[in-house]
Amino acid sequence: MRAVDAFWRYGYEALPANTLADEMGLSKSSLYNTFGSKRQLLLEAIDAYAKAKVRAIREASDAPKLREHLRRLLLDIVKDNDGGRGCLLVNTSIELCLHDPEVRRAVWDGFQSIKTAFESLFIAGRQSAQLKRDADPAASAMTLITGIAGLRVLAKAGYTERQLSPVVDNLVMCIAV
Repeated sequence: MRAVDAFWRYGYEALPANTLADEMGLSKSSLYNTFGSKRQLLLEAIDAYAKAKVRAIREASDAPKLREHLRRLLLDIVKDNDGGRGCLLVNTSIELCLHDPEVRRAVWDGFQSIKTAFESLFIAGRQSAQLKRDADPAASAMTLITGIAGLRVLAKAGYTERQLSPVVDNLVMCIAV
């Protein structure tokens, strides 16, 4: 969805409606007629972004070496951080959640769906003996989401792969065998 990319690159406040319409290949009037408002489109973009992340997590359940897959995922965040854009949920949370309860709820729902996907992944990982059997999947998922959010923020702030690699190793160690 082009709107996801636009909000991701610009943020909400810095994205004029004309630019958003251009990014989507629509006229400004078509944008409003179709989506109602820029804010409504943001809520839909948040949902689409979270669903895409959930799909990627579910695809990871097919990874033969889950621990290595998780480590690569985390290192990719450190190295690239989605082209330097970070996480749409984290970015939107920082920009808007303090003042907008509906956006806060949408972001919370997005994080919750990602947490649930990681929980399922960790349950499967425990059953295949790839992840710690005594680890609580819900707590492990929350630890990973918190770690990912922190990695994304620190990567945007300029921390290097060398500086964040030990953090990645500690996160993986908390979850995997």
